[in-house]
Order: sequence, then C-alpha cells, then structure tokens
Amino acid sequence: MEVLNLFSTFVFAMNRKSLIGFRCAPMERVRIGFIGVGARGVRAVERMANIEGTEIVAVCDFIEFNIENASAIVTKYGGNKPAVYLGEEGWRELCEREDIDLIYISTDWVSHANIAIHALECGKHTAIEVPVAMSVEDCWRLVDAAEKAQRHCMMLENCCYDEFELATLNMVQQGLFGDLMHAEASYIHDLRERISLNDNGHRLWKNWQVEYMATHIGNFYPTHGLGPVALALGLHRGDRMKSLVSVSSDAIGEAETFRGTMNSTIIKTERGRTILLQHGIALPRPYSRHFLLSGTKGYVQKYPAPYMAFAPDTTDVLSGERCLALTEQYKHPFVAEYKERGVEICGTRWIDYLMDSRLIYCLRNGLPLDMDIYDAVEWSSLVELTEQSALAGGAVVEIPDFTRGKWDETEGFKFAFAE
Repeated sequence: MEVLNLFSTFVFAMNRKSLIGFRCAPMERVRIGFIGVGARGVRAVERMANIEGTEIVAVCDFIEFNIENASAIVTKYGGNKPAVYLGEEGWRELCEREDIDLIYISTDWVSHANIAIHALECGKHTAIEVPVAMSVEDCWRLVDAAEKAQRHCMMLENCCYDEFELATLNMVQQGLFGDLMHAEASYIHDLRERISLNDNGHRLWKNWQVEYMATHIGNFYPTHGLGPVALALGLHRGDRMKSLVSVSSDAIGEAETFRGTMNSTIIKTERGRTILLQHGIALPRPYSRHFLLSGTKGYVQKYPAPYMAFAPDTTDVLSGERCLALTEQYKHPFVAEYKERGVEICGTRWIDYLMDSRLIYCLRNGLPLDMDIYDAVEWSSLVELTEQSALAGGAVVEIPDFTRGKWDETEGFKFAFAE
C-alpha cells in the first residue's frame, strides 16, 4: 500500500500543471453556490445578484435566519429561489451539486481551506474570503487541489481594487516610480469594541476571531495591507517573497478572551527588495493600511494622508490637491467602469462590487483571474510563518515557493481583458 501511495504521488507530481496564467473555458453564465451568508457573505449575495451573467443556485449557512435573508435577496432581484443547505455538513452537499460552477466561501477563516479543497475536488472554481488558510500545510493542500483539478482558486482581497491603490498601480506600470525597492503595508484597526460585541450584534455562528486570537500571535490578517503592494511588486511575476523576520509585542488582554498584540514583520524578496508588514487591532490608533511604495525615481504613501515625491527634488512633496490631481490623471479605467454602479449597490464598499465584477468577467471570458491560487497562498502563509518567527524571538523563517520554481516565468502584474 505504501509503495502504491508513493507511486500515486510521483505520477501526480509528474502530471502537475501550473496555474500561472490559467484560463478556463468561457462561460455564458456563472452558476454560484454561497457557503456562509452571514454579515459578509450576504452582502456578496446582493452584489452577485446585480452582476450580469450570474445565477445564484444555492446558499448554505449554520443559521436559518441567514439563509432566509440571503434567499430573499436573490428573489428580490429577480432570481429563482436558491436551494438551501442548513447545518454543519450542508456545505459538502452544496459543493457536490452538478449545476454549480463557482463556490463562494465566506465562513470563519479556520474552515476556509477544507471547504475550498472539497469544492476543488468536486471540480468547482472557488472564491474565498481572507485569508484562505491559517497554516502552511493547508496552503500546500490548496495548491495541490487546485493544480490537480485545474480550477481557479481566488482570494477575495478587495483592497487590491481600492481607487488610490489602482491609480498607484497604473503609475508603477508606467514607470513613474522607477524600480521599486521597498514597500510598507499594514492592517492597523482599533477593533476592540467590535470584537467584544461579537461583530456589532450580527447573528454569528460563534466568535471565531476571538477564539483564534486567544491562542496565537503573529500577523493573522496580513492580506489587506500586503495584497496591493504584492501586485505592484509583481510577486511570483518576476520576484518572490524569500524570507521574513517577525516580532510581536506582549499581549493585551486575558488569554481566555482576547490577546491583542502588535506585530511587525520584515520580508526580503528574491531580488533583494524589502517589505515592512504590520498588524495591530488592540490599540487606540486610527485606521491605516500604511500603503507605501519606494522606488528609484520616487515614492508614494496613502496613510495617514496621500503623499508623493519624485526625483530629483524629493523635498518637493506632493500632498493635498496636487497629489489628488496626479492620482486623477492616472485614474484606473476600472473606476469609471464600475464605481457608479458599485456605489449604487454597495455604497462605500463599492470596491467589493468591482472585485466580484472582475471575477465574473474573467470567468465568462475565459481569462486568467486578477489574483490566482499562488497569490492566495503566498499572502496567507504569513499567518503561520510570522508566528513561527515571533515565537522564536524574531528568527529568520524561509517562505515556501508555492509556484515550485515558476515565479520568474512572467514579468510584472497585468489585468487580463477580452480581445
């Protein structure tokens, strides 16, 4: 039996196909099953119900109220009443339906990987809320499942579609900042009250965020800050994160309730560039994703206020109206295409509408997705890797190459469009 298992592993490895630049057959419509339709997931149902070419086939949750709420939204916008799955094993049955193309997962973060892996094994494309996994082992399991199934697996990182970050990406791609050498990113958010109140009174399965934070340190929510700078740096598109060192402050709060720490991580890339990544949700500080890019011709930052400066006179800092004028000049076409409708449906969360619209656009046109499985696992792997380093007093920790040596086969991040 052991020899047979080794042979099967060898055959899979030999036949494995990379998903870099992966395209699926175009779809006239995308049939979607939602797993997790609570506070975050139900908003995704409403967005998808307003995107052309979608059909919401089924919804699943642990809480009956959430399912009823999501079903009502589908019918409100003219869709047929979706099939419903209630209970702790309902998600498996939903994934096994033959009339679903895409599984959209908005459950607690510890469950993301197992649900997505089953969906991939059932031949479904998957879209997963952040982060997609909480361990390096689960990251590898996701990569193996996606490559074996030859299906898309995208992390739903909405911050990559923020207006300022898109304008900056446009400027990077047009060479305004030269060669990027350093980036900074963070998720600084005073969430003490929201966490203690169980997410503002929404009907939840359990307070899973507090449960996880009570027993872990490190950066367990790295992707909001990291995502936009990772695309700007072209990670696994000519460079990759190679190693990190990470330290955490002493915890705030009781271990059995909530242990908040301030985590700081420095990442070194294969090409010798650096990324400072921070996470803190337990101190009274203003919200910040500390988006900063520094290159050979200039720099840009977003928080606490947008600033830019360019060689040769970097003392001439563009701020206020001058900075806004330049970002307006380099406004990404997506803003004009999606913002008005997105604001109408989602208000200030219109970037979620842009994110979902791009996902559906790429699936319907058979294009590579904006973010692939390797983005999803590279960024998510930092959850465990930062904790490993922090527990070892800031020791150097190597970051796996989830592309298996294919990180430099393409050069730079690009959005795909139908011809």
